[in-house]
Amino acid sequence: KNIADRLRTAMMSIWRNDRPTLRTERPEAEKNTFLICWQLGLAGLAAEAEDPNWAHNLSSKEAELATRYAPLELNGFPSWLESLAVAHPIAVEAVLGVELSSDLEALATPSSHPMFLQNISYATKPVIELFLPRIQAWFDANHQHIRAGEDGALVAERLRKVIEVLLEHGGKGAREHVGAVAAERLENGSDSVLSQVWLPTLMRLNPVAGVERLEQILHGVEPSAEGHAVELLALLFGDRHNETLVDLQMPEFTPLLLLRLVRLAYLHVRPSDDVYHEGSFSPRLHDHAERGRSVLLSALLDAKGSDGWKAKLEIADDPLFKHFRERALLIAREKAAEEVDAAKLSEFQVVALDRYGEASPVTQGEMFALLIDRLDDIDDLLLRDDSPRAAWAAITEEKVMRREIARELRNASNHAYTVDQEGATADEKETDIRLRTASTNQQAVIELKLGDERSGRDLRDTIKQQLVKKYMAPEVCRAGCLLVTVNHSRMWKHPDSNDSLDVAGLESMLQTEALKVVTEMGEILSITARVLDLRPRLLPENVS
Repeated sequence: KNIADRLRTAMMSIWRNDRPTLRTERPEAEKNTFLICWQLGLAGLAAEAEDPNWAHNLSSKEAELATRYAPLELNGFPSWLESLAVAHPIAVEAVLGVELSSDLEALATPSSHPMFLQNISYATKPVIELFLPRIQAWFDANHQHIRAGEDGALVAERLRKVIEVLLEHGGKGAREHVGAVAAERLENGSDSVLSQVWLPTLMRLNPVAGVERLEQILHGVEPSAEGHAVELLALLFGDRHNETLVDLQMPEFTPLLLLRLVRLAYLHVRPSDDVYHEGSFSPRLHDHAERGRSVLLSALLDAKGSDGWKAKLEIADDPLFKHFRERALLIAREKAAEEVDAAKLSEFQVVALDRYGEASPVTQGEMFALLIDRLDDIDDLLLRDDSPRAAWAAITEEKVMRREIARELRNASNHAYTVDQEGATADEKETDIRLRTASTNQQAVIELKLGDERSGRDLRDTIKQQLVKKYMAPEVCRAGCLLVTVNHSRMWKHPDSNDSLDVAGLESMLQTEALKVVTEMGEILSITARVLDLRPRLLPENVS
């Protein structure tokens, strides 16, 4: 330790006894060279920076001298530059700002590379913030220029790096400014090589505007294996350099917006133009676009919620995707099942499961399964020796029947839910019976009808017009049932075919309607229909 401390003390004086030149101060032939002895000074600075307060102990002139050593570090700036930038921001910006400006103003040619800009982009936040005003000023003055003798692709790459720094560290104001410039430049034309910078930028900052602009650019473009559309889709989503220019996981990329992109991709990057490769190969432009098409489709198929379901159904019905219609439907159902099964039990629910053998429902699917289970229990109740069938058959008022059924549901709750009667919705519509969980607020609603005096059409229309539209609008109330009681033998007319329906036929017709409504609503609801047959099961022996 004594030797190491003495070595550190000796090295701390080395950097003060020299003065490295900056790249801009050297002759043209020596710009990419530096003296080996300056690396000793760089090591001396690293030794001195072991003291957390080293930068605050420096004078302004010492800070400027120390800053001259920073560009000598390979692969970025030295770690001590952050503390120096915090303690002496003016000195650091004055020395390195000139280097940054020279880097930005240099002609973009194959022999040039903006290393200083790259180092800035990978620096820590305090260092980057020193140079943001200079970078912003260069952007405003040069974002639309390609000078004589410059390589357009290299100009675009430099502009992309500048924009990346501004978006990452410039704050909301910089993002809005860059977005406005991108929209303006794309309005003036999309043929420039710089449009390959502006289009991804706009799509990142405003996905809706970016997709609309892409649609406008590709409108009327004839699909081809290597055309302009293929080039743009490969650029945006092809991940050709293992870095995606557009993040499709952003919430602004809604399922319907992704659907528009997928349609563009399949229209212009046609599967018929795909080439199957064996072994190693050099990817063509179409291969990158093909990958982008796959990335877009995967993002859409991974979309969740009701909008994701609707978008997947649209894919299945679109002739553009007829070659994998069945697969799209299968994936849609699998994803919906994954969403339903994604719920996890809380500690409270685990305790309830252990104590009562049943946990409170967490998801819509679990709430609907519980509702079906309790309705099955009521069917079983009517078959027991102590069945209330005869007492219920004598009921002629809906409110009395509702109380009886609500009482049975409450008795069977097993601490999994509570029961409300005539609960009011947000529109002041009163539901008949509502099951509600305490932990997750999931709800199931039962609409009760006495079927003896009602027509088949009236009962059928109740499912959509009353049960769905009035009572099942909230996100937490997407499980429901139309429950019809029948006390007397009678027939109903089918509302469409006018066929006569008995009790079993009535229940079948109502269940078919419930399934139809669920399909129309994109399967975001779970609905069933039940008929409680309260007629005597068996005739008295003397009558039979």
